[in-house]
Amino acid sequence: MSRAVNEVTRSPKPGHKLVLLACALACVVIVLGAFTRLMDAGLGCPDWPTCYGHLWVPNEAHEIAAANEKFAATPVETNKTWPEQIHRIFASTLGLLGLVILALAVRRRDAGHPWRGIVILLALLVADIMARAFVGHAMDVVLGVLMAAYFGWLAFLASRYGTSQSPLKLPAFIAGFLILQGLFGMWTVTLKVWPQVVTAHLLGGFTMISLLWLLQLRLQNRPWQLQAPELFRLQAMKTFAMVALVVVALQIALGGWTASNYAAVACPDFPTCQAQWWPPTDFHDAFNFSQHIGPNYLGGKLDNDARVTIHLTHRIGAIVTTIVLALLILQGLAAATSRRAKNQFIIIAVVLLLQLLLGVGNIVLRFPLHVTVSHNAVGALMLLTLVTLNYRLRTAEPFAGKNAGEKP
Repeated sequence: MSRAVNEVTRSPKPGHKLVLLACALACVVIVLGAFTRLMDAGLGCPDWPTCYGHLWVPNEAHEIAAANEKFAATPVETNKTWPEQIHRIFASTLGLLGLVILALAVRRRDAGHPWRGIVILLALLVADIMARAFVGHAMDVVLGVLMAAYFGWLAFLASRYGTSQSPLKLPAFIAGFLILQGLFGMWTVTLKVWPQVVTAHLLGGFTMISLLWLLQLRLQNRPWQLQAPELFRLQAMKTFAMVALVVVALQIALGGWTASNYAAVACPDFPTCQAQWWPPTDFHDAFNFSQHIGPNYLGGKLDNDARVTIHLTHRIGAIVTTIVLALLILQGLAAATSRRAKNQFIIIAVVLLLQLLLGVGNIVLRFPLHVTVSHNAVGALMLLTLVTLNYRLRTAEPFAGKNAGEKP
């Protein structure tokens, strides 16, 4: 294959820039979600999708008075209503953009690829949610059946049709997952920030941006082209790279559980916790995922020992994650010879160092809002670097040209 033909093959596919825009918007949604949670504004609007019955927020004195009368148990706090509603607006915009991406993917699908079942099931799912939001029907069984049918159909298509040149199943999965993520946003409010739902909502946000980034990488269509010895050495790391991705995901889940149970401040000192290397712990209550849904979990309901346990586990997870990523980075730098591959591992190292500094800075600086929000954002960035590495390792191509891979 000539060099000119190779460049045409590696040109971005249609929709690449739109998906890149969706990735940027997903980053904004994650940052706004962290800001809302850390402002204790998760119940800044006690109803959904409106805010005290308003499309925006109650601003005027008579609007606030009427809202306080209608929602007597949760009076208006103006410093909390706007973060919650802004987060909802950006999240809803991302959901609409996901549907646009799916519509374009259907239009550009490979010949013979079935699409009607995807569209019909998704339309029924959206109609059910609209009825839930604006009519007030609580069609839980119908919603569950439709959600299972939609993702089940996508799984069937994936097993039968495999990978296509014009991705359709991944955009369809993203569209469905965005709807599911919106439901978790609703349940966060209706279940009064129940920790299980809050954590699932946070993990859903990280999953969402990872899926969008994966779609962007596929549409970017620029696989690594490496000489055979380097390609062999790097592809031997595929299993370890996937393990590192799972470890990072588990650490993010621990971070979400820490935040949703208000356990971040349980250990206000570093490197000890409450001036002890191992203070009293309570693993049973700390990780009791079957706890009953209470009237309101704002501020947390666990006792101090349980919160300390969650915080300590997150710290231990940070140590394990650092060791795994450090080994991955060292192995990668030893195996890589091309500038592009080396840069990938250097980026992971820089993001890891930044995340560690932010984690320690949170405690030493007494949890300032901007540092805590940045810790969430860099956690998402860390996840994306691992998604990128795993994708690159699995799609790398041999290229025997002179000095292949030395120039980006």
